Amino acid sequence: MARMVRLRFMKLLELLNAANEGYPDGYLAEYYDPNTGKRKSGDGDTLAKFIVLELIDTFDSKATDDAQIEEALRVLDRAGPVFSAS
Repeated sequence: MARMVRLRFMKLLELLNAANEGYPDGYLAEYYDPNTGKRKSGDGDTLAKFIVLELIDTFDSKATDDAQIEEALRVLDRAGPVFSAS
């Protein structure tokens, strides 16, 4: 008998909080509310702002966790040369 795999669909807030855990000093939260996910104007770290905006803009609630993380990594990886040229 085939075993059914239950797919998980993360919420935007979960994705933002997961990214924030890996960012130095949790500074991504300067640009979003970690309890609601609402955007905040923030100040200071333009890379953190960029990451938050990209995660928000590319989020797809119908994508599985794996697909969502893959897309987030793809978008951020694509932007890497822009930031390393600065």
